[in-house]
Amino acid sequence: MRVTAAAEPRGGLASPATSSARVLRSLRAFPILLPFAALIAVWWAIHATGDFSPQVLVSPLAVWSAFLHLVIHGVMAEYASTSLRMIGFAALLSLAVGVPVGFAVGVNGYAARALEGFLRFLQGISGIAWLPLAIVWFGFTHTTTLVIVIYTLIVPIIFNTMTGVRAIPEEYGLALRSLGASRLRLVKDVYLPGALPSIVVGLRLGMGYGWRALIAAEMLVRKGGLGDLIFGARTFGQIDRIITGMIVIGCLYVVVDRLIVQPIENLTVARWGVLRQ
Repeated sequence: MRVTAAAEPRGGLASPATSSARVLRSLRAFPILLPFAALIAVWWAIHATGDFSPQVLVSPLAVWSAFLHLVIHGVMAEYASTSLRMIGFAALLSLAVGVPVGFAVGVNGYAARALEGFLRFLQGISGIAWLPLAIVWFGFTHTTTLVIVIYTLIVPIIFNTMTGVRAIPEEYGLALRSLGASRLRLVKDVYLPGALPSIVVGLRLGMGYGWRALIAAEMLVRKGGLGDLIFGARTFGQIDRIITGMIVIGCLYVVVDRLIVQPIENLTVARWGVLRQ
């Protein structure tokens, strides 16, 4: 009989190499989790040493209980899905409109110079500042929230797309034109690859601004979403729900950024050597 040199581990036991890999992955994640652990420890210490009423500060355990209650009863899923659908639709629409507009402005030197100051002016006016006017125009509706989030997203996308196109050396386009390339070929082979890192930067900035504007709009419009959740909890003095909503807002943004924006950035910006690995 032939005896094999290596055998599969029995009883579901992991091999030493697998165990070492898991430990290394855990150690890599530890620095990321360390600030959060420190924050929870400080929070717990402040609550334990102080005499706070439930209307001022609650313990991390109370927040965890409130989170479980909202999840079990489906409340958190309903509010979170409303916010995610809104930011997702606004991001897709802003990209579909903002990138072509940015290209059209960027390839025209006169238009770029004329609109640069105007776009900077719009960037200075946050979406939250438009909320009172949007409520007057559209009322307390989802349209108000959508308009505010799209405005907050689309301006940095247009501006950064325009900047990316303007940064491409003119010789690249002239070289392709001399070879008889069409305008579509210029966009596909010169402008889009050259401006893609700037477009991703505009998307990341827009997502950050748009997420904050979304929460603020939901607080005032009160038509669902995480902003509505924490503002409604304020009415009844539910500090545990307010803090729960705040934590979920931050965690969801990190998830969206890491799972959607970060991979796109890795495929574009990092590929051209703009980011240090």
